[in-house]
Amino acid sequence: MKLIYAILGLVALYIYVSIMSLLFAGIDRKLVARMQRRIGPPILQPFYDFLKLVSKETIIPNTANFMFRAAPLLMLATTIALLAYTPLGFAPIFATKGDIIVFIYLLTLADFFLIVGVMSSGSPYGRIGASREVAMLVSREPAMMLGVFAVMWGISKFGVQKPFSLSSLYEHNIWELGPMAWVAGAILVYVFMSWLASEIEAGFFNIPEAEQEIAEGTLVEYSGRYLAIIKLAESMKEFIAASLVVAVLFPWQLNMPGIQGYIVNLLIHTLKVFIVLFVAKTIFRTVTGRLKISQAVNLLWTRVFAASVIGALILAMGVSL
Repeated sequence: MKLIYAILGLVALYIYVSIMSLLFAGIDRKLVARMQRRIGPPILQPFYDFLKLVSKETIIPNTANFMFRAAPLLMLATTIALLAYTPLGFAPIFATKGDIIVFIYLLTLADFFLIVGVMSSGSPYGRIGASREVAMLVSREPAMMLGVFAVMWGISKFGVQKPFSLSSLYEHNIWELGPMAWVAGAILVYVFMSWLASEIEAGFFNIPEAEQEIAEGTLVEYSGRYLAIIKLAESMKEFIAASLVVAVLFPWQLNMPGIQGYIVNLLIHTLKVFIVLFVAKTIFRTVTGRLKISQAVNLLWTRVFAASVIGALILAMGVSL
């Protein structure tokens, strides 16, 4: 019975996050347009685009193989599975010891399926986009992983019920680990916001698609319902990545019992996600231009990862002393 309730909860979260992620995409486009003194599209435009793409013909390149068709479905399925391990103002549905490993694995797997699908298209533009995606993927994840593990290691000293589980972030948080943790936390804010901007490919990091250079690269050969599925999965992944940032850095919630507490905390969490995405995506892509792939990789390793190492060391010293 508990498994049935968990599956129903996952379906409800999938519907909710799908709607909220597309809604923020519309808000983001409207805000960017206003910042650039344009009117911009309607806030509901992403919903119209999704429905239009679903109804349009899907064109399959002659050079594509089976994985070209399977990749969008696998990407969406992985993203839905990822929701089961995502903190959304309350403990993940399938929270367990060490579930952060599963979260990172699924987050990376969703990108992997897109890369495989693009490589299977046979398009030279797609292959360039896929190679850029791989370079970005291996450069951005280490900083995030080190930061998350450092925070969870510190929290585990409080004797949490499920060590290295995302649910432990709602028992204690980084700001409870002492004065040095505040210094480390300030550094990790920079790390996680930079990671989020690179994860959602905003501003500096809008490199794998790069419409003006490689004709949308990773999406150049996708159309119709396959493109609709990828766009939906990418929007959901943005919401999920921002949820991780919120849970690690800003996890505060209301202690309310029953289903009302879950709903209220989910709405508060959604508001915090929107604020984080507004900074990391809307503002960032409005005021910055695209970097070269070599510049982006260099920035992620020499600045973001270095900052993550420094933050983790300060946090470890603060906890150990």
